[in-house]
Parts: sequence; structure tokens; C-alpha cells
Amino acid sequence: MIISEREPALLMKMKALRPSLSRAEQQVVDYIIGHPETVIYLSVAGLAENSGVSDATVVRTCRSLGLNGYQDLKVTLAQDIVTPLQSIHEEINEGDSVSVIVDKVFQGTLHALNFTHDTLKVEAIEQAAEAIMKARTVIVMGLGNSHSVAIDLQHKLMRLGMLSIAFTDSHMQAIAASQLTPDDVVFAISHSGSSMDIVDSVRLAKDNGVKTISLTNIGISPLSKITDIQLYTASKETRFRIVALNSRIAQMAIIDVLYTVLASRLPEAVTGFHRLEKALNKKKY
Repeated sequence: MIISEREPALLMKMKALRPSLSRAEQQVVDYIIGHPETVIYLSVAGLAENSGVSDATVVRTCRSLGLNGYQDLKVTLAQDIVTPLQSIHEEINEGDSVSVIVDKVFQGTLHALNFTHDTLKVEAIEQAAEAIMKARTVIVMGLGNSHSVAIDLQHKLMRLGMLSIAFTDSHMQAIAASQLTPDDVVFAISHSGSSMDIVDSVRLAKDNGVKTISLTNIGISPLSKITDIQLYTASKETRFRIVALNSRIAQMAIIDVLYTVLASRLPEAVTGFHRLEKALNKKKY
């Protein structure tokens, strides 16, 4: 990652305000000043753990620095230390040829897939498949970049004859979550694991006794901390990015694995495939 030679403005502000902060807030600031590159990869829970404070202290520190919250801190810090091109793809530099860009994008994707494969826990896949097979309805939640992944999971589950609904609107997610029962399952997708709306909806579902599954990037996050089953991608890209390119492909790979496991355990799905293909063939020229 290319860092500007000048000291980032946010770090200068932290040093200036440090004497006015509480001792716990100073611990957070000290960690950020010492590890700015690491922080833009961390969830609020990850920074709290590394700083030796609570999640609430991290958020309070952000407010004390005049920021709207932790995400605002990460975005502001990233804008200070990361080049514009790296906000699209971390390994790309100004002046790279098209050929070099092609190689770097594909290598980044392959790295994310290999890293995810090496860290993926088979037991978690088995637990997720078991929970989904027992569910009356599988509610899939995803916002922003996770929207397309949520829709893909709904599509695959319905091809298996399962009742699944993907909600990609925060209000609809809350409405659905509040009406679920212990017979249902919620599958929540968030690369950062720090989407407040997703976390709030999962909490609503858990209050109703619903089994919950999360798909996030590897590491502690507010979402992974509250779900029953955790699935992780493993991508080096930062969580402040507008579009997490490599992680999305890794997420799709995990969805494909889960779909294949489910299909192999549902003999009746084969019959359903034949009916489905006949129905879809009528829509082709």
C-alpha cells in the first residue's frame, strides 16, 4: 500500500486532541497512530480488542474526535493514507499498463479464493447446511455490495426447492426479522460485518429464537459476534472500499460450496432440477 509522505491530517488531529481524551480513549488513539494501515482493515470489535477497550469506547473516541462514528474514522483515515487508484484496487499503481492491471486483478482474485479456501472451516459449512435444510424459510440479508450475493443465494436455494427470500432493503429486513419464528433461518451477508442495519435485524431475529448464519470477512466483527454460525472469506482488501471486488468473488465461491453440499444431500432436488429445466427452457429461443 502506498502511503503519502506527509503525516495524515487525522493522525495530526489525534495527537493534538490526545491530552483532552480519557485514558481509555487515549489507548484507542495510540493504537491508531501506531498502526494506521492495520486499522483500515479492522472492524470496530477488532480495534477494540487490539486497543484493550470495549466497542463502545471505540465509538465514543470517534465522537470525541469530531467524527460521526467508526466507519467515518476508517474512511477519513483511508482517504489520508491510500492513493485514489488503490481505493479501487489495492495493488494497482498509477502508470500500470492494461496488461499489468489484468494480471494484478486476476492475481488478487486468485489470492482471495486460495486464502478463503485455506481458512474455511468445513464444520461451519456442515452446520450451515444442516440449519438450512431444517428451516421452514431462509431469509437472506445483504446491503450494498452484498446485495448481489444475497440474491444469488436466494436463487440457488429456490433451485433446490427451498423457500428463500432475499431482502436488500434495511426496512424490509427489520420487518421480516420481527415476524420470524424458531422454524426459520437468517443468513446475513456483510463483508465488513459492521453494517448497523444488518446487525440490528439479526438481533431482532435472534430475539424470536431464529438460527442465524453470517458471511463476513475473517476476523471479529459486530455481526460475527452475535450469529450462531460464522462463515468467513479471507481477503486482504480493506473494508472502507466502495466495491470489495475480491471478497465478493470469494463470497460467491462459499455460496457455491454451500449450494453443492445441499444439492448432494437432497435426493429430491434431482427431480426438481428436471422440472425446473423444463420450465426455464420455455423461456429460451
